[in-house]
Amino acid sequence: MKKSALFLIALTVFAPAVLSAQDTRDTTVRFNGKTIYVHDSIGRMKVSVMDGDSGNYRKVYEGIFADEKSYERFNVTQEVGMYIPILKNKYRHREGCRAGRRSMEPHWAGFGVGRLTTADNNMNIGYTAGIPLNKGKSNEVMLNILEGILPIGGTTFGITSGFGLNWRSYHIEQNKHLLVKDAVTGVYDAPAGVTYRYSRMRTLHLTVPLMIEFQPTMWRRHNFFLTAGVVGGWNVMNTYRVMYDDPSEGRVNRVESRGLQTNPLTLDIMVQIGYSCIGFYAKYSPVGVFQQGKGADVHAASIGCMLHF
Repeated sequence: MKKSALFLIALTVFAPAVLSAQDTRDTTVRFNGKTIYVHDSIGRMKVSVMDGDSGNYRKVYEGIFADEKSYERFNVTQEVGMYIPILKNKYRHREGCRAGRRSMEPHWAGFGVGRLTTADNNMNIGYTAGIPLNKGKSNEVMLNILEGILPIGGTTFGITSGFGLNWRSYHIEQNKHLLVKDAVTGVYDAPAGVTYRYSRMRTLHLTVPLMIEFQPTMWRRHNFFLTAGVVGGWNVMNTYRVMYDDPSEGRVNRVESRGLQTNPLTLDIMVQIGYSCIGFYAKYSPVGVFQQGKGADVHAASIGCMLHF
């Protein structure tokens, strides 16, 4: 009961801070011995995860997600390398990434990155409903900061919930962009004489999961996990940005539009499997990216990995 009350209070306090952070474009979160820095500048998002458990801050993860090129670097040798089951017991139980825990722990809080695509009702992936999505550049970033679990039927199954943020970047190719015309969002060619260096729509959702989590006991520990359920989302930001070279103005990088009639609420079906602090997930949204009748009938789908804190 105390954990549930603490979660609700934290959610109430933190949600306005998240909305305010969209103006400053900088977010700092401290959770479970980790400090997460998110800097969202024009055309680039940088995420750094620092481990401060030992008193000396050490970078665990760094990701730079630019509209033209992305970069990621993990430093998880100490975090996960010593907890492989075949290694000696005295090394497996060093302090670190959720290692050696005998009780159930939720697997939601953490940082995740994934490849993003779109699908239609027939499960065709990629170029769907006339939207030329660049699957190589489209991505999603998740920063989950609150979590809790309610064990059911002993210590093998539990119900996991929490709170997080989900950024999605849909990159459009073929020198096209999305515009609202006649109250409908559609795909249109770039203006005459303009060649886009990139053309993308970015959304930010505040997310709350409801997952069933399975954690069998292995080597007297709950290291292996499997989760499945739904993730609800509230769309709090949507921008469409383009960049191109103009003969008179030079390089132009600007927000072309906002909103684009995307759905204000989303629901994702999510499955995740992992060991210790590393998880791999797949998501599909039965709710369309755009509001019904106001845009293409496409659905978000993604696969990626999670680093749990």
